[in-house]
Formats: sequence, structure tokens, C-alpha cells
Amino acid sequence: MSRGLLLIVVLCQFAIFGFVENNADNLYSYQWGLKNNGTFFVDRTVLANDYLPLYFDKSINDQMFFDTKEIVDYLKLIGNTSYVAYSTEGFDANWESAYAFFKSTTSKRDAVIAVIDTGVDIKHFELSDSVWINTDEIPNNGIDDDNNGYIDDVNGYNFHHKNANVFVDPKIDVHGTHAAGIMVAKHENSGIKGIAYDKNVKVMPLKVLDENENGYVSSVVAAINYARENGATICNLSLGSYKYEESIDRAIKNSPDMVFVVSAGNGANFNGYSLDEKDVYPAKLNYPNVITVSNVSFDANRYVSANYGTYVDVFAPGTFILSTVPGDNFAYLTGTSMAAPFVAATCAMIYSRYPNVPIQLYKSIIINGATPVSSLMGLSKSAGMLNICNALVMASTF
Repeated sequence: MSRGLLLIVVLCQFAIFGFVENNADNLYSYQWGLKNNGTFFVDRTVLANDYLPLYFDKSINDQMFFDTKEIVDYLKLIGNTSYVAYSTEGFDANWESAYAFFKSTTSKRDAVIAVIDTGVDIKHFELSDSVWINTDEIPNNGIDDDNNGYIDDVNGYNFHHKNANVFVDPKIDVHGTHAAGIMVAKHENSGIKGIAYDKNVKVMPLKVLDENENGYVSSVVAAINYARENGATICNLSLGSYKYEESIDRAIKNSPDMVFVVSAGNGANFNGYSLDEKDVYPAKLNYPNVITVSNVSFDANRYVSANYGTYVDVFAPGTFILSTVPGDNFAYLTGTSMAAPFVAATCAMIYSRYPNVPIQLYKSIIINGATPVSSLMGLSKSAGMLNICNALVMASTF
């Protein structure tokens, strides 16, 4: 087995923890990618005083969630000598209109998103009712009841440890939990809002990465095959390798009725690079069912570490994205890994509401529906940012 599948760089900076109010989705105002009113900001004073929008909890591993130097260095790089960065009002994925459109009918089919990643905290209060259930399997009886080759796979499977435990450790399974929350966090129960939260949209946790965010290529291939054979139609792959792997290529190519949403990757030391010049896979698999996503910041610019180029299809919000982390907690994370779930959730909304749209056209819908952004010209096929409402409107014409 090849060990060369490395998780694309994840900048895990900030955790919000311990809010006491029970207001409906009381952290929604910090989800700038869904609705940007221009007030989201990051500055050194906020970091020093630990108040919203950048809380963190010192009882959790500080280095996992909090790195003051990283954000100060970032602000220096973008030329802001006051160490303050403000969001651009109106610069978001146009989610509110899209969600109203999505929920305007009860006639929807089930959509399952495979989260091929670290594990997912399926007991998180935001996620517990949005996790896929294999109804043909009896929990914890040690028997492969549905004869699919996997024992007790009620909520997915752990391909790294080869068991049904899709959540191993709160310090290991942050990344997958965060991706799941972006897509399906519950509404109206305090906390955040998931893009595609609905009774018809579920996530299928498929753990392939270990405590060092490394994993076997064979695990990823097995997870893709499992997803295809067990009803998933969208795969979120917020991971990648600098090495081409034929087996992953073949697994994706052999799944034409699934859409794979893939992160474009992050360059080291805040230096994103063109995928035309350097490799990241499966981001560079240019198939009709592969959508490669990069990271745009709340100030309407490509985040400095985000990769770009003609292999990138679209940009999506990926900088300081607030979502779920283990233990009923929340965190801001940054990276193309956070941008990909925005697109995966959009694909799930299309699949659920518009059954007449062929999977092979999702990519063109995402690209053609994107909002043009001057700072992103020449950096992707779409030259813009994901517009969820545009994508749904285009899908409605089929």
C-alpha cells in the first residue's frame, strides 16, 4: 500500500467554545461565507483579548486551534500595517436566497454526501440528525448483516483502522467534523447553519486519515467504492497528494454517476501556486465529475496560500470558516479544505431538488453560475466565486 496521500495543509487557528445562550443559530452572524454584511474582521487586539469573533478555549490543544503569529503574518502579507482586515460587504456565496429556493418544495429526493476525510463526531448536537444510517445493518452485533463486506457499518466506515468507528478522538477528527458542519449543521438549535441542512440530505463519514492527517491510497480507493456502492452521490475530498495515483484516478473515472468535489490545495508558507506548474491530485483530474475548489477570503481576494490555475474550477469561501468541531464545539478553520464543502453542499441541494439534472452537468453549472470577481480573473475556469443561488436557478431550467 502506498503511504503518500497527505491531507492538504489545514490552518486550524481558532475555536469558539462554551456559549451559553440558546438563541436559534446564535453564531450565524459569524458565517460570513453565507451572509457577509461587511462587519467580519480580524485584528491583533481581538486575538489578545479572546472575544468574538475569535474565541478559543485553552482546555483544548492550543496549537491545534490557535496561532496568533499565523494571522499576524497573513495580515502583514496583504499589506495591512494596522493588522486589521475587514470583510467586503455583500461578498458571499448568496446562500440565503438559495436556501429559501431549496426549501420552497417538500418534493425532494435523498442526497448523501460521503465525507472522505478524518472521522466525524456524529454525536455533535449540530450533526446527529444529519448522519447517514445504513438501515440494513444492525448496530454492534459483530455481523455483516447486509453482506456488503463491512461489519456494523451503521453510519459509515473507518477505512484507516478497518472498523466501523467513524469517530476516534476529538483531537484527531477535527477536520472531517468541520467539513460536515459546513454542509449539514442543524438549523434553529443554537450554533451555526449548515448550507444544505434538510431531512433529505445526509453525510456519510468515511475515515481515511490518521492522527497526522496522513492515510493510505488504498483506504481512499476503498472509501470511494464504498460510497458508490452504498448510495452516496457526492464525495467531498478535502485532501490530496503531490503524487498521481492511478488507483484513485480509476475509482473516480469508474464512478461517472457521482460528483467529486476536491480541494485545490494550499502552498506552504502562505505561497499558493498554480496547478499548471505543480501537481496536486485528485485536484488535477480534469473529468466532468470532478470539481476542483480553491479558497477566497472575506476581503474578496484569493487567500494567499490557496492554489489556483486552469485546473481550478471555482473559488468558494475558505478563510476563517466557522463550523463544528468535536465535543459540541465550534472553530474557525482556513484552507481550500473548507472551500470544497461549500460546493459539495451546493451539489447536494441540486441533486435533492432537481432530479432531471445529469451529474455530469453539475460542474458546468457551478462554473457558469459563479459570481465574477475581478481579483480572481485568470485564476480559475470560472474567474469567480461560488454563487449557490445561481447554481440552483440554472439547475431549475432542466
